[in-house]
Amino acid sequence: MVFLRFILLLCLDWGTLPQAATPAWHDLKMSVCEIAFVPESQIFEVKFYLFEDDLKATLYPLMHSGQVAASDASAYILKHFALKANNQPLPLTYASMREKNDQVLVQFSSPKIPAGKLRTLFVQNDLLTEQFRRQVNMVYVYYPTQDSRKTEMLDATKTRTEFSF
Repeated sequence: MVFLRFILLLCLDWGTLPQAATPAWHDLKMSVCEIAFVPESQIFEVKFYLFEDDLKATLYPLMHSGQVAASDASAYILKHFALKANNQPLPLTYASMREKNDQVLVQFSSPKIPAGKLRTLFVQNDLLTEQFRRQVNMVYVYYPTQDSRKTEMLDATKTRTEFSF
């Protein structure tokens, strides 16, 4: 009975129900997504910065040791993130993944979009929200216009936004 109370307190404190292993180690539940237009190649580079332990807790709920497989990380991101340019789906192609300290950087690129033709960019980002109730997903968009940097904060209650140019 004491053990069950302890588990319940842990669940309430961390804001999530652990599937079978220890939840991620830190209180801040946040990811950063940078969407930057590259005029020379006319593509978007999309970068995701995630806490490694949060990603592991989501991808591998029964075991938290070992490294995150790039194929697992990219598949997860593509399932929980979407872009639309001018209301047309913008498929992303995996580029690379790096781990440094307690972070994972996963990079993607988009097909070509002619510069100056973008009017709207729709973003859906619900990364890690199924695992962490208090997850915040910051989205930064860089596009060469007079208002070149736009920012939006998404969370479990707001997973979509649209930017206008």
